[in-house]
Amino acid sequence: MASKLILIRHGITEGNEKRWFYGKTDLPLLEKGKDMLVRYKERGVYPKIPEDAQKIVSGLTRTKQTMKILFGEGEWQEIPNLQEMNFGIFECHSFEEIEEDEEFQKWVYDETDEVCPPDGESRLDFSMRVKEGLRELIGLHRLKEWSHRHGGEDAVTVMVCHGGVISSMMRQMFPGAKSNMWDWIPEPGLGYIVDFRESEPESYTEIGIKKKE
Repeated sequence: MASKLILIRHGITEGNEKRWFYGKTDLPLLEKGKDMLVRYKERGVYPKIPEDAQKIVSGLTRTKQTMKILFGEGEWQEIPNLQEMNFGIFECHSFEEIEEDEEFQKWVYDETDEVCPPDGESRLDFSMRVKEGLRELIGLHRLKEWSHRHGGEDAVTVMVCHGGVISSMMRQMFPGAKSNMWDWIPEPGLGYIVDFRESEPESYTEIGIKKKE
């Protein structure tokens, strides 16, 4: 029995296009974001999943839209702890728009990870929240493994969430495998396939775009 956790970042939104700080804001996919996901799907970018694959989203609209485009209608569970970071008053602003703001400078150049954007959350709080969300996600995946223990069918869980969240989860599962958090962040619509062995993350492969010959 193969055991796989598939992590996919949602498609392109206005926030991605304009390079905003945004996480809590419930932005939908742009039409070009939807079209991109369809193209990726047609090109075979995503792994085939069994009919009984467990499907989970963060709860924000962009993750639901992405899941529907890639894997169709169905019942999805939600893990709100795997929503993107809350940037508070800096939501939906670019670096250039707020770089002179005193509160922004305190937060963005903080080396303790403990400074919160006004009305937002610190990087430490975000990391701890994602840690709890990852524990919940792995727990659900282990239940999927358990349900397949006698039949031998593959146990597959698909999680559609956010770039910063995926980076944080991958760093927790594979500490030291990449040099920094930015290296772990997949492009919109892409992600990772994590292979489990004895109910623990063992290895991963990237979901990438195959170059045309």
